[in-house]
Amino acid sequence: MLYERDYYLGLTETEEQQYEEITGRKFWEKRVSGFGRVNNFMAYPKAARMCKSLFPNNYLDVAELRDVERLEYANEEFLSLLDNTECTERSILNFIREKEYYNIIGSIIWGLSINIGNHGAYLFPEFQLGSSYKADYLLLGKSSGGFEFIFVELESPYGNITLKDGQLGAEFRDGISQLEDWKRWLPANYSSFGEIMRKYKNSAFDLPEEFYVLDMSRFHYVVVAGRRTDFRDKTYIIKRERKKADDIDIIHYDNLFDFSNNLIGKQWLESSLQVQNRFGGFLLPIFIGK
Repeated sequence: MLYERDYYLGLTETEEQQYEEITGRKFWEKRVSGFGRVNNFMAYPKAARMCKSLFPNNYLDVAELRDVERLEYANEEFLSLLDNTECTERSILNFIREKEYYNIIGSIIWGLSINIGNHGAYLFPEFQLGSSYKADYLLLGKSSGGFEFIFVELESPYGNITLKDGQLGAEFRDGISQLEDWKRWLPANYSSFGEIMRKYKNSAFDLPEEFYVLDMSRFHYVVVAGRRTDFRDKTYIIKRERKKADDIDIIHYDNLFDFSNNLIGKQWLESSLQVQNRFGGFLLPIFIGK
């Protein structure tokens, strides 16, 4: 769970009334095409957005991106944490969880221009893969092509990040080794992956085919370590090579700060640039920059 509230328990009576006032129908009543009020997803009570999603306790609520003041404060706190040379990957994991600053990790989708998320994004922290492996984060995003999956491994912002010639140091090598373990685990255990995801899903919906039928092209991998000053020309060459060969993105924490910072000041278009979400029948606006 990402949040203190368990959204599997549904809406309160007040939230159901608010939803009905906005939509003109009961919460689980399907909208008949051409009848009723126009969907206004962003005006729903937060719980309605969560409970209408495929994974209610892991949904990244797009409405929170409108809270510019909170985003700015989150990024300032994140940068202050990074500037502390005693900061570790565990410090960062705890900081994001305790503050619920999930926009920092969610920003990876748009920062790396991965073509997912227009129909909803979900985050699973410390995601267990069988009994052997645990990913720091699993990000899911859905676009018109279906769901895609991003495994994220955080390593330390300080330590043996790169060598003098720009080759990857121990922090990046360890992170990449874990990503490669997950890549090997998936083909042999994909039925187990589907079983894991069923534990998180909304009981009102079925999991789409991509959770049962393995398509490795849907999987992406990200390792985060070090700071911008750790990267040399050789590091950027290796970064491009690993992206092209293995779909592994090698980024530093300043990238993550920049990605999150770039979410601020975006606008949501809710007219012609809308797409139909298959879960619950509501419309999600596409996220674009000014």
